[in-house]
Amino acid sequence: MAIFERSRLTVPALPSYNSIRQSVTITGNEQRKGLGLAALSAIAFAAMALLVRILADSGFTPLQIMAWRGGVQAVCSLGACAALKVNPFKVHMGWEKFKWVAVRAVFGVIGHLLYYTALAKLSMGVATVLFFTNPIFTAILAHWMLDETFTKDQRWLMFIALFGIGLVVVPLSPLTLLGIGISKWSICALLGAVSVALAYVSIRIAGPRVHPLVHVVYFSLVAGVGSALLAWIQGESWHMPNNTAAEWTAVLGIGICAFLAQYLMGAGLLLANAGPVVTMRNSNIVMSFILDAVIYHTRPSASSAIGAIIITVCLFKMVQLL
Repeated sequence: MAIFERSRLTVPALPSYNSIRQSVTITGNEQRKGLGLAALSAIAFAAMALLVRILADSGFTPLQIMAWRGGVQAVCSLGACAALKVNPFKVHMGWEKFKWVAVRAVFGVIGHLLYYTALAKLSMGVATVLFFTNPIFTAILAHWMLDETFTKDQRWLMFIALFGIGLVVVPLSPLTLLGIGISKWSICALLGAVSVALAYVSIRIAGPRVHPLVHVVYFSLVAGVGSALLAWIQGESWHMPNNTAAEWTAVLGIGICAFLAQYLMGAGLLLANAGPVVTMRNSNIVMSFILDAVIYHTRPSASSAIGAIIITVCLFKMVQLL
């Protein structure tokens, strides 16, 4: 069991992590700015989710959607780097920092692919509520690896907010989270949540000297190249957009929304603690629910409305605790 002891796990890297945290004091105002950026990121993620649904209905596979997303997002992020004079291929901090940029990219993509795999076998509600348990894993990892504050009140609010997410997505999801009827596809979604949590914490470990666009560029490259390669290995027949403005808009839009969501999320994580930021970003579930009701005329149930209220109240209280 010694290999799981914190001192054994983090001894080589702790000095550099602590030096970063000592050199950048996170104030309450910065925390609120970070949460504001996370909220904008949530809006972009909700729009991206809507475009994913549109493309899936048009015959695109999850790997192909991820590949298109990564390609368009890479163009956007590299263009932004050129405009802001950020060189994503020259990381000044050396391998000690760059390895966490790579960890963020690889585990971020793996997490989303695991989520897409679960979506192929489970209902969207069950897969989503399991995947969005990632704030719990993010807060735990951030507390363990970075000594970030994780108070008792914050823990309770996170669990209550996750219960609200369950009510919004699928009313019986809390039973699933307790282990009732968990399938290997449910485990796949949970592993995706853990993978994404590690990706989020990696942004904090890499530190503020790594520009948020650097994280977006490497995520995009791994998503585009890796997903296309996996689709080719599996022998998928590549689906091209039809010669219609709607499909091309969806293909381009998913990459643009992903770029904005990733950039804003990365910037928010540099200003505020990882747990609250990721929880705020998860408000995109409520936004996606509203878009689904408006565009697809899905009538919300009473439990879904209650869940949306629970999430909103919990997020507001978490901001007050900062």
